[in-house]
Amino acid sequence: MTMLSLTTTDHPAATVITLDGEIDALSADHLRQAIDQALARGRTRLVVDAAGLGFCDSRGLHTLIAGQRQAVSAGGWLRLAHAHGYLRRLLELTQLTAMFPHDPQLERLLRR
Repeated sequence: MTMLSLTTTDHPAATVITLDGEIDALSADHLRQAIDQALARGRTRLVVDAAGLGFCDSRGLHTLIAGQRQAVSAGGWLRLAHAHGYLRRLLELTQLTAMFPHDPQLERLLRR
């Protein structure tokens, strides 16, 4: 079983979804639910903090793309903090780095 734990924290500027573990076909729905719940509460500015992410496959990337589209449709955005490793490589290979504004400093994303 793939392990993914999420923590959702509301800040004045955005909601931060902190990931710890792996996002793949078995765990991507957990992230999708966290995004859906934040948007349902009217939190349309989302930051996914990937500092603790050890692995991300195409299903995880698809979940992030869908979340970005949902957030934009609701008048907000989805940004990435600490995109590294597998996630960073996937974004580069699929030429999606421009779709996800990202920064290694979470605090800077919360000020934008």
